[in-house]
Amino acid sequence: MKIQRIAIVSLVLVGAGLAGCSSTSKNGAADSSTSSVESTVPGATVAPQPTNPRSTNAPATNAPQTVAPTNAPPVGRNLYDQVGSPNVPGGHTDPFASNGALGNGVYWVIYNGGETFTPDITVVQAFFGQECIDMATNAGDECLNGIYILDPPSRDIADLPFAADVFLTVAAFDTQLSYWITPDELRTIRASSPSVDDAPGGVYSSFDYLMTVENGQISKFEQVWTP
Repeated sequence: MKIQRIAIVSLVLVGAGLAGCSSTSKNGAADSSTSSVESTVPGATVAPQPTNPRSTNAPATNAPQTVAPTNAPPVGRNLYDQVGSPNVPGGHTDPFASNGALGNGVYWVIYNGGETFTPDITVVQAFFGQECIDMATNAGDECLNGIYILDPPSRDIADLPFAADVFLTVAAFDTQLSYWITPDELRTIRASSPSVDDAPGGVYSSFDYLMTVENGQISKFEQVWTP
């Protein structure tokens, strides 16, 4: 009988040990879960990640820029705004080559019409002041009204374009005043009449032009009033 009691006690102790191992395993799992929960700040709310990041994180898109028309009038300037009269050179306009590209310079030209942005012109050379008198005397001619046109030589050109911001003017024959216009308007008034009702009178005549060329384009095309 003594031997049986020892065996029963042993079985009880072994069972208790196994139960203790099982309890430790469960408590370990519970502790791990508790540790994970406790790492979160109590009361804090974690925002959910957006399902479409572009809807919240995409950079702001600027509104499309409006590009001004190539030959739009400058800000604050309208057709037939009065402008200053052109200043002719003190001696003469620049000479020109008989062919090839027309270099940078100031030339005297006759406007013959042509396309809107590539006028048909005839280039000549003009002399003023004392040079007008000297050139006219050498040619057996007169320096009338302070200007002498040397012709020949001359050169016809129809492929020299107006610059996008060309400064283009016409001189009224009755008042001698100068007015700003566009290449479109120049072609219009040569063919018929001004495109606006309030245009000043006498704005188109066959006066010659003082033409400034820069980098292969006409930057200024100013009509010069002459008697």
